[in-house]
Amino acid sequence: MNKMPPLQLRWMLRTSVCVAYLCFAGSLVQARAPVNLDIIKRDGYGSVELKESGINEFVVQGRMNGRAVRLILDTGAASRNIVLTNSFAGLLKVAPHPVKDFGVSVTGKHIEHLTEGTVDSLVLGSVQITNTTVNFASFGHLGRRNLQGEFRAPDSLNDAEARRTDADGLLGLGFLQRCAAIIDPSNNRLYLKPPGVGRVPQLSAALIAAGFSEANLQLSGLGLLVDVSLNGVPSKMVIDTGANLSVVDSRLAAQAKLKTYGSAGVRMTDSAGVETGVSWADPASFKIGGVDALRTRLIVRSTSIYQPTGGKVGGLLGLDFIGQSWGIVDFAQHKLYFAATK
Repeated sequence: MNKMPPLQLRWMLRTSVCVAYLCFAGSLVQARAPVNLDIIKRDGYGSVELKESGINEFVVQGRMNGRAVRLILDTGAASRNIVLTNSFAGLLKVAPHPVKDFGVSVTGKHIEHLTEGTVDSLVLGSVQITNTTVNFASFGHLGRRNLQGEFRAPDSLNDAEARRTDADGLLGLGFLQRCAAIIDPSNNRLYLKPPGVGRVPQLSAALIAAGFSEANLQLSGLGLLVDVSLNGVPSKMVIDTGANLSVVDSRLAAQAKLKTYGSAGVRMTDSAGVETGVSWADPASFKIGGVDALRTRLIVRSTSIYQPTGGKVGGLLGLDFIGQSWGIVDFAQHKLYFAATK
């Protein structure tokens, strides 16, 4: 089933952490994955190149209404549609209308001033889609284009501008679900199938034969959820390609008796542009779908997703884990494939 839950645009869970620490922590991908998924093109899929815009961050480039567009790949943006900056609406010559909704960042701050419109044409790689509904919102952490369509150079005296990502918006959950996306970060590939085209690929048998493990994903208003276990304590995490590092809620960390430690000078920025300090933890054991997985270093902080779910959702599984584990996110079959630890 490719239906989204009724939530229109509520949770925007993107996080980023200063580059200095990420350089120390290691690169996104250990090596190219031992598989190539181009065979699914026979099932009606097109291929889009994932470009690394920073450590543990991917963007896709394409055209909307003939205009160049640059979007962050963000499965943690739990919206029905692609979400663009308000300033980009003028460049697209779209007349958006207001919508009665808002986004919530991982720190809990609202993302408001939401509008909605339709773009006549969208081209991403070899994929072409017409009449695509998009949302527009205010994002302080994204760069802005000038009237010529070029990203404005940051003010050298403005640290907040200097840390902005040059992107026009987020390629989020709803669009990826409608296009039965297959995300393969290790090979820098995103596969999309326009709605009503082709067939659903069956990847499980081939990937398990190649040595991958798999875990079921559950589509929810928060995003794609996966069952995890931290030091033997069960929970769920959101699959979030917009988070360059994985996050565990401080209340779950306490239950799992994770030993935390601070890191002076390291700051986290969420999708609302809110900056906070962070603590870290190294779990003694980490399982996904009951399978021993890479024990990735975790950011520990209070999140806006823990309390509304009654503590059932305890964090974000970011690109640090997905990339280093040769992770493949399958929206068509709601599966996460990854290399288990031995």
